[in-house]
Amino acid sequence: MSKLLVGNWSHEAELANLAVPERSHIGSQGQRMLWSARPGDVVVLPSAPDARFLSYVTGLLGFPAEALHVVVPPAGHLGPVLTRDRLTGTAFLAELAEVARDRGVDRVEAFYFDGYVNRLVRQLGLEKGTPGFGFLEQGGHELLNSKVAFRAVAAGIGLPVPDGVVTDRPEDAVAYLADLFAAGRPAIVKKDVHVAGMGNEVLTPVGDVEAVGTRHRTVLTGHEALVAHVHRRWPWYTDGNRRRVVLEEYVPESASLWGEAEITEDGAEVYGYGQVRMKPVIDGVVIPATRRSPDDPFLTALGTLAGVMGAMGYRGPVNIDAMLTPGGRLLFNEFNARFGGSTHLFRIGQRVVGGRYLEDRCLVERRSCAVPAFEQAMAELTRRGLAYDPATRTGVVIPVYGTDPGGTGGEACLIAEDAGAAQALEHELTAAFPG
Repeated sequence: MSKLLVGNWSHEAELANLAVPERSHIGSQGQRMLWSARPGDVVVLPSAPDARFLSYVTGLLGFPAEALHVVVPPAGHLGPVLTRDRLTGTAFLAELAEVARDRGVDRVEAFYFDGYVNRLVRQLGLEKGTPGFGFLEQGGHELLNSKVAFRAVAAGIGLPVPDGVVTDRPEDAVAYLADLFAAGRPAIVKKDVHVAGMGNEVLTPVGDVEAVGTRHRTVLTGHEALVAHVHRRWPWYTDGNRRRVVLEEYVPESASLWGEAEITEDGAEVYGYGQVRMKPVIDGVVIPATRRSPDDPFLTALGTLAGVMGAMGYRGPVNIDAMLTPGGRLLFNEFNARFGGSTHLFRIGQRVVGGRYLEDRCLVERRSCAVPAFEQAMAELTRRGLAYDPATRTGVVIPVYGTDPGGTGGEACLIAEDAGAAQALEHELTAAFPG
């Protein structure tokens, strides 16, 4: 049987606060779901992918583009992203239901099972075939993407987490921050449900702290400044006093790590983990971070968390974030019960690179590339000998295309024998597509 893939990026409340160029970029990220597609599948995307790019993706996966059916719903109020109004039109639902019926679709995989995606599953009659749907429909998607819930679960199973508190009171936040600041230690404030560091803010009593993992950094000198700032920002931290907030000690110069697993009825399959490249928010990942043994503490923790999430009823991909402090402490930050921003890279590793790719290859993601028109881009990569070569299992793969509002631009996955070779390949890519 076939599946319906929905390329939504996250829940609608996050998207509404972003500028149009950012929403355009985010809309293109739905293409990551293409790397999970198989012949006969149906893919719902915010906009139609470049036809040459679609053929390129399916060609690397080993089947023709015609074997997929891409559906683009009518325009919505937030433009080039998937929103509730785009998925609820009568004509669109009728079209999608007919396509799903003709293709034998029996289940749904979504980037994020928000409320409107859950409703779509019901309307198409696919709830029984969608793994873990009962859990998702009853709010499980939000529970296991909550930073507040993560700290409770992590503490319950003994995973090390940064010193911190969870609160819904600004007075408690001020008290915790004041104690940290008195010791000269910075903090990070995290909105409960957000992605890619956009819901974080670093607060510091001194000005020489570099903020990584967020676009927001504020220096606060004196208790009065701290109190005033917390009360002013509290509506943003709490999404209008609707959610609790996580406050943690911020440890500068820590390495950011992330890993992924897949939870099925048969248990959890741990894929692996890598290091996140920050500039200052995520700008790609390196897989693997280093060669690791099966008893590596990160992989062990990933498997333990996945087991707990599976026992709660979740089915599907899961990713977790952690940091390795300068002193060598491994501290876990959050979990996400959804496709991660780099799940498609593991799909590329599994389905395109193949073999024991986690042992004999290094994958480096570059999220911002000045990729020209796709045909021109592929010609230039081929001319320079940079295009991915199945024979050597090395080269450049373009996982996402059309990230700029003008329809060009893209992301790159550099595949090489080791980190040094990947770095050299990235230099050559930059020379091919400067800017």
